Amino acid sequence: SGNEDEQTDRVRNQGKADGLFRACMDEIRSSHTTGQALRTATLAAGLLSDRCCYAELLGQFYVATAALEKRMDELIKNSDDKKPLLVDKVKKLGYSFTSGYENDLQALLGQEWKSIIKSWTTETAKQYVQRLEAANDVECVAAAFILHGPLIIGGGAMLKPRVERAFGESATNVFEDVTGTAKGGRSSRRREFIDLYDSLLHNDSVAKEQFATIVEKCGEFMKLNNQMMIAVRQMPWWRKYVAASAAAIVSALVWRIVATSAESSTMTNSSPNATA
Repeated sequence: SGNEDEQTDRVRNQGKADGLFRACMDEIRSSHTTGQALRTATLAAGLLSDRCCYAELLGQFYVATAALEKRMDELIKNSDDKKPLLVDKVKKLGYSFTSGYENDLQALLGQEWKSIIKSWTTETAKQYVQRLEAANDVECVAAAFILHGPLIIGGGAMLKPRVERAFGESATNVFEDVTGTAKGGRSSRRREFIDLYDSLLHNDSVAKEQFATIVEKCGEFMKLNNQMMIAVRQMPWWRKYVAASAAAIVSALVWRIVATSAESSTMTNSSPNATA
């Protein structure tokens, strides 16, 4: 919507004019707009009226985020202390969403949530996970911008009350560190995230190459986010009743047309002026 586009522009403009944050936001602009439209469509289609619909979509982002955070930890653990990683700086923001996703999925689906999510994981999400499991330092920085960024910048604060109304507080753990006064409040969380990306790289030839790669990979991962949203398969529990009602209405209209056509044909055939 127009308001969301304006809000996105306001956030984007808080970054430095030639900085990494703005460049990443510009790279994902068209995909981000598509993502907003998809989110609006999924909400309208009953995402928050059916816990299975919500859990399935949450599960796709869970497996991707878990793969990213595991890969970040692996890279940091195996890094050379003499050559600090960019992803280590991102990690020091202090965000980790895997356990929050897990607690929410258990609240939504019960003790068997792991096997359910395994069966619900789409091919698109599996490909995303494989991509992240092999990601290098700069690719993880880009993936964190896409998978962590929306929650930190403001999406978490917007979604939490809606999810809580629909499914209860026990299904809102993933938003714990990105709502309320956590880490100084929303404006502080946003400012810290933006400043981190704008100060992440040194001003040298290596940094220019890393800058371009991070921007490019942000576009790639944003498209994967959107593809995951499109690939979900669960339908709200009430969908079958709406479909049945729609079918009944269509059937009634068809029979009405048939009856009207038959009546018109009879009148034509019985007319004195009808030809033999």
